[in-house]
Amino acid sequence: MPISSQYFSYTIFLLILQLLLPTILYASNDCMYTSIIAFGNSLTDTGRCSDGRLIIDFLAKGLGLPFIPPYVGSKENGNKTELGKDCKLKIRHSLFLVGEIGGNDYSMELVAGKSIKQVKSFVPLVIDKITTTVKKLIELGGKIFVVPNLLPIECTPLALTLFKSSDAKMYDNTTGCLISIKKLEEYHNQLLQRELHKIRVNFPKVNVIYADYYNAALQLYRSPTQFGFVQPLRACCGGGGPYNYNPSALCGERSSTVCAHPNRFVNWDEIHLTEAAYRMIYKSVFKGSYSIPRFSSLCPAIAS
Repeated sequence: MPISSQYFSYTIFLLILQLLLPTILYASNDCMYTSIIAFGNSLTDTGRCSDGRLIIDFLAKGLGLPFIPPYVGSKENGNKTELGKDCKLKIRHSLFLVGEIGGNDYSMELVAGKSIKQVKSFVPLVIDKITTTVKKLIELGGKIFVVPNLLPIECTPLALTLFKSSDAKMYDNTTGCLISIKKLEEYHNQLLQRELHKIRVNFPKVNVIYADYYNAALQLYRSPTQFGFVQPLRACCGGGGPYNYNPSALCGERSSTVCAHPNRFVNWDEIHLTEAAYRMIYKSVFKGSYSIPRFSSLCPAIAS
């Protein structure tokens, strides 16, 4: 996916438009969030590339909210053009989940043949668009934001296949994942955390939570058996090869196959995770210590 200001501006427009539609989730809960409004594609509502629930589904359940309806198949259409008083009130009491954003941009550029060094040059632009989005939503009245970092691209069957090497030094000996892409993601995650800190300083009455999806997921690759996984790097659904990724036989195509026990796999397909993996990440981030500040400190009820 090419990165451009037009793309992200369109994304912001779509989200603001969605605020005007009755697809926001409502419920009474101890955390005082009446709805979840989420940015993202396959990790939130549109693609749902997995064998079951995603992180956002576990979050909605934990907050006592219904699942977010998928964008595809929605009967609503965008025919309103301005934010009314009622909509602004909804925004003020909503939890914004902004991301994960950037994974598709980097992965698609790598697939297109760009070097890791070239892709790394896009990181400041991606971070700028994420933080600009948060600030625009604050201007609209948003009060609480969860902004995830990247999931480990270096551990995906896609990356492991594209950059397969016979040199053992190319791989992290604790996970089997690619060190070169790890450095790209560390750069993204560090820059994101730094910029979110600036937002907290400039908007002290707004809660901005850095969700560490990356390290929450990395523990599944580092200690898979501890979490009930036996296949940390190979995809459950794919078209063959060392990591079960074949670009000519993608997951869902007739020539692809699906494993018998997805709950034993971390990776669902070439780039997405299984429900079992998403559940563990949700627990680590929203119930545990993998967020800054801890989400559970703002919402104690979710930790029970």
